[in-house]
Amino acid sequence: MIWFVQHEFKNDKIGLNAKVMKEFKIFTGKLKYRDIDFTFVFDKRDLRLIPPDEKRREIRMKWWLKEKEKGRFVPAEPIIVEEEYLVGKCNETNSQIVFIPQLGSYIKGNNEIVLIELVAYIIFKNNEDYIDRVAFSCTELNFIHPIEKAYQLEIPLDEYINNGIFSVITRSFDDTTTDKKHFTVDGKNVSVNFGISRKTSTKINEPPLQLNTSMFFCFDKTNDYGFIYRLYRIALEFICFLCYRKNIKMSGIELAAPSEDGKHCPVASMFIMRQCEMEEQEIIKEQRVIKQDYISGYEGKILNDIADNKLYIRHMPESYMSGRHMTAARFVMITAAFEWEFRRLFPSGIPKSEKRNEAEKKVRTTIEQYINDSTGREKRIYKSLSKLVGNNSLKDEIIYIGKKLSEIVSVFGERLYRNNGIKELKYDEIGNRLANQRNNFAHGNLDEDFIGDSLLDLMFLEYIIYAVQLKKYGIEDKAIRKSINDLFHLNFMI
Repeated sequence: MIWFVQHEFKNDKIGLNAKVMKEFKIFTGKLKYRDIDFTFVFDKRDLRLIPPDEKRREIRMKWWLKEKEKGRFVPAEPIIVEEEYLVGKCNETNSQIVFIPQLGSYIKGNNEIVLIELVAYIIFKNNEDYIDRVAFSCTELNFIHPIEKAYQLEIPLDEYINNGIFSVITRSFDDTTTDKKHFTVDGKNVSVNFGISRKTSTKINEPPLQLNTSMFFCFDKTNDYGFIYRLYRIALEFICFLCYRKNIKMSGIELAAPSEDGKHCPVASMFIMRQCEMEEQEIIKEQRVIKQDYISGYEGKILNDIADNKLYIRHMPESYMSGRHMTAARFVMITAAFEWEFRRLFPSGIPKSEKRNEAEKKVRTTIEQYINDSTGREKRIYKSLSKLVGNNSLKDEIIYIGKKLSEIVSVFGERLYRNNGIKELKYDEIGNRLANQRNNFAHGNLDEDFIGDSLLDLMFLEYIIYAVQLKKYGIEDKAIRKSINDLFHLNFMI
């Protein structure tokens, strides 16, 4: 757990700190669920609710069983968890504890004891319950908004050579904190910015200075903890997008309440259940990320699209290593990502000549006549044919991207193909191979030979997808090239 020492924090209200809370193995207390006052036992894995004696029979006979006929009982329909969060009073901390259930999961029972599956929990350090800021930390953020921004070295050459003396000087918070940008989540305004926290220590087993980057979400104070968890999911997907992999593990999620001086007081920590344990340290060290500098000013737009489920990120690999192994499903998903993002960047599609538009109009009129004159299966077939008229093919879209974004992506493609024995970058051939192989996978044509060069095409398409996505937000071409270069570790001098 990372401790945050931010200039906005007012620390005199802090009760139990995160380190102390981690020492507790089991939390107990009281909470109300479905109008019953339960005693809860939580071991950081399973939430068990123990009913009072007078409610045990009710739970057994009404929750787990239903009366088919008088005196005859059968198992009841499973109870689905519909609550976004459950709030309890914790004995160990003498403060609030919030449990975030897995929505849509079934509650389970062991006799009269109720078991609820969780995705997260929040432990409060004092009796504050309104939140107006969440600070997210993970190793990747230290490279997205690099911690070296927070210090400078002063090395007097003679002193260093002769006596090993040099100075480390930290820069001000204002110099290392980015401007706030805004986005909307479920109708609520949220701001985002990045900052670097400092921690000093005189302990012999700790470094004297630790620097960590945090990403901050600020909003009007709320005790809607379902909303807080939704912000975590958005933050996670945003970092995944900047790293092109899903195995991102949050090392700290600190919740803060508004303070009297207009700043923030840390009051709680959120802990996520079943986070990915497979951290790829070597990949992190290679800094395969899109830096905040490259997207500066556009963070809010990207987060807005993530919140609205408009940015296509379903194709991202679970990890860097899994992304190096291509499956039929992933092949189809990457081409789907391109088509989705192409339509977002060019909502009107590929411009067509007047002759082409006239031809399509005539074909639509003809098919419409067949639709009106037919019934049953024939009518359905004609309707499906009418939807194909005017649609851009995958091949056509790739050729068009080659014209529109050539200055951004062609330099990467030319070297990729040249290093693999293909002398010339030809977008029409790339589009043709990708379309044919995608169709073979999608339609189950397993008897068709795999088109070998389509793997190269797919790698290039991953670069193109990021170019299309970042271009959509208005990011400058040079910053897009830098983003692709760093993210895929292409080692170009830009």
